[in-house]
Amino acid sequence: MRSGTLNVSGIVGLGEACYLRQLEMQEDESAIASFRDHLQSLLQEKIPNLVVNGDTENRLAGNLHISIPNVPNSAVIARIRDKLAISTGSACSSATISPSHVLRAMNLSDDLIEGVLRIGIGKFTSDMEIEKSAEILTNAVEKIFQLTNIYDTDKFTPI
Repeated sequence: MRSGTLNVSGIVGLGEACYLRQLEMQEDESAIASFRDHLQSLLQEKIPNLVVNGDTENRLAGNLHISIPNVPNSAVIARIRDKLAISTGSACSSATISPSHVLRAMNLSDDLIEGVLRIGIGKFTSDMEIEKSAEILTNAVEKIFQLTNIYDTDKFTPI
C-alpha cells in the first residue's frame, strides 16, 4: 500500500461495475459465442482449407482464431485494415514481429502461423456485422488467391 487518500468512489464504482457485469455475463457470453460460431461457419463455407486454431470446445466466446494456409496474414490485413478490426498472431505477442511462442506451443506449422488471423467479437456485435465481416474477409482472400493462382477462382477450389 502506498500512503495517501484512497479513491473511494473509484473503488465503489469498480465494485458496482463488476456486480452489473456478473448479472449479464452468462447471457452475453452465450450470444457472443453464437455469433463467433456463425462467423466461423460462414468462413469455412467460403474459404478453402481454413483451419480453426485451438480447442473448439473450450475457448473464449469472443475469440475466433483461424489460419488460412498459403495466404500471408499481412496480405489479408493490407486489404481489410480500413474495414475490419482484425489482428495477426496471439494477443500476448501482438507487439512482436516474430511468430508467437503461443502459436509455436500449439504446434502450428509455419504455413499456418503465416496465415493466422485473430478476430474479436463483442457484446455489441450484430448479426449484420457478422455477415458483412465474412463477406469482406472472403472477398479479400479470394483476391489474394487470384493473384497467387493457388486456387481455381471460378470454383474457388485448390488447383
